[in-house]
Amino acid sequence: MKNIRRVLFVLLAFVLLAGPAWAGDVKNLIWVIGDGMGPEAIGFFTQGVRYANLPDYPEKTSHLERMLNGGTWGMFFNNTYDTLVTDSAAAATQMATGKFSRPGVIGEDYNGATAKTLLEMAREKGMSVGVVTDAYVTDATPAAFTAHTQNRRQKMDIARQMIAFGPEVIMGGGLKYFSTGENKKLLKQAKKKGYHIATDKKELAKIKSGKVLGLFAEQALPMTVEMYMQPQIPTLTEQTQKAVEILSQNPNGFILMVEAGKIDWAAHGNDAGAWFKEMQNLDTLLGYVLGYADKTPDTLVYLNADHDTGVGAFTYRHLGKQKVMEKTAQGEVLYDGDVDYASFKTYHQFLLQKRSLYNLKEELKKLPAATLTPAFLQEQLTAALGYPVDISGFKNPADLDGLFKQLDEERGIVWATPSHSSLPLLSVAYGEDADEFSGLYHNTEILPRMKAALGW
Repeated sequence: MKNIRRVLFVLLAFVLLAGPAWAGDVKNLIWVIGDGMGPEAIGFFTQGVRYANLPDYPEKTSHLERMLNGGTWGMFFNNTYDTLVTDSAAAATQMATGKFSRPGVIGEDYNGATAKTLLEMAREKGMSVGVVTDAYVTDATPAAFTAHTQNRRQKMDIARQMIAFGPEVIMGGGLKYFSTGENKKLLKQAKKKGYHIATDKKELAKIKSGKVLGLFAEQALPMTVEMYMQPQIPTLTEQTQKAVEILSQNPNGFILMVEAGKIDWAAHGNDAGAWFKEMQNLDTLLGYVLGYADKTPDTLVYLNADHDTGVGAFTYRHLGKQKVMEKTAQGEVLYDGDVDYASFKTYHQFLLQKRSLYNLKEELKKLPAATLTPAFLQEQLTAALGYPVDISGFKNPADLDGLFKQLDEERGIVWATPSHSSLPLLSVAYGEDADEFSGLYHNTEILPRMKAALGW
């Protein structure tokens, strides 16, 4: 009996001692945030890849679907302390600090008190940290992980705080906030703090170690649909590859926050083609980070959104008996009498798009009204979308907002709003300790789960 007791005691002691190690085995964390990426954006993209026979996806699967199938799902709410709908600043602040906040606030709780961020905690643990974005680095999401201000619009202050904090990697757009006005000497100060400055792809490639401050545009980087116009700018994936190359040199591990920020911008513009291409941009990034996690077993990849934008989807429409007798411009197959249930061919049109429709609309609004003839507008839309567009049946095409709404209706696309919604969001964790992120939770509960995964 005594021997049995001794064995049980030893086993119990082993469990108690080993418990903390089991609680968190993550050494490297790559946190990917799809700004504005509600659950409908995930479905919109993965359904097209699966079923539309797109040439970009001959195997009919995406990295996002692979992550969904191989990872752990969760669903979470993102309301602030006293509002149902959030903005990016409050959402990112609540995720980065685990504290309830208010819209517009960066790195502070709802009482205005400074709240320590995940990256600040990681620095205390001796880890390397970084932020990468395809928006600009002083924008709400990267700012909330690296700064503390009462208002997200304090971009000059945010830039100074970022350099003072000193993440090993800061990359994205936003050069003007580090080189003009009250911050005209900030780049020199950054160099004194050990930062290598890169403003294009070639300069970034030369950096092999140390700190990196990559600022590849005066403000935000171009929309993915327009990135081909500026090949000197590194893509989000290329920035992330360099970030991991630098950060992984620390034997204590690293935490990297990567923001795919333009999903939100495309949805704000109710631009389905640009929306799809921003999801493609995210998918390419996931291909890299999932591959890294597969090769580096102590790595966790966590994907989520800060909020939903747009609530966009395909819908059916009633054409009327006369319309049914005509061939539609997109060649949809019609079912149920006068009902058009939308066609997978629309996904092929997305791949052809060359311009952001929001940017095009803003340019057209600056032109004299006399210029906006149906022929001119049809020519502009054809060039932007990359396929022949027929607006001869549109009502009052000179009403630009109405014109673009009718274009969506022709393609079977509908948007609920140009703004944010309160939809609950999906998360997917992949790799080490992914099971920490299952179930239904709130975005203030992400940080405690991260800490558990990291064994803090």
